[in-house]
Amino acid sequence: MADGPESEDRRNFIRIAVIGGIGMIAAGAGSASVFIPPSIGDSAAPGPKPLVPMIKLGALAADKPLTLQLTLSVRDGWRVRNRTQTVYVLRTGDGEGAADFTALSSICSHAGCTIEHREDKFVCPCHGAEFELSGKVTKGPAPRDMDPLPVSIAEYQGAPWLYVDWQEFALGTEERIPGSSA
Repeated sequence: MADGPESEDRRNFIRIAVIGGIGMIAAGAGSASVFIPPSIGDSAAPGPKPLVPMIKLGALAADKPLTLQLTLSVRDGWRVRNRTQTVYVLRTGDGEGAADFTALSSICSHAGCTIEHREDKFVCPCHGAEFELSGKVTKGPAPRDMDPLPVSIAEYQGAPWLYVDWQEFALGTEERIPGSSA
């Protein structure tokens, strides 16, 4: 058996082929999870849950906005991202039905800043827009009122709770155009 340059080239080729093969197998095993769908009933299924429990109904005082933090879970590819969103809830009636409550998004329709509750009004700290407690714009540059969010009443842990259906809307328009939900 000859032990010349041809034989050494052959050994280098085999060495590179084996190392390359091992690398390909490792890369393939790591990316295999991309092709496996999430299990049914996965708590982080694509998109946020449509209704989020907010607070027991009796805890809401009439005509006083309650600032609540909503945690939205969104599947981004194969990871779950959580983000917090402020929602203002007001009791607008004397009953315990969904029509007796209003939920308002804290996202300003002008540039997307977070609207703050100050005394007897809402104020956008970025550009000075002001809103009544009902959400009606009283001072620009916001092109429309605060965005209302649909609410419903449902049982949660044996008691009626208020739920809100989170939505986002296009910014900078007078028309309320639905956008992404998370």
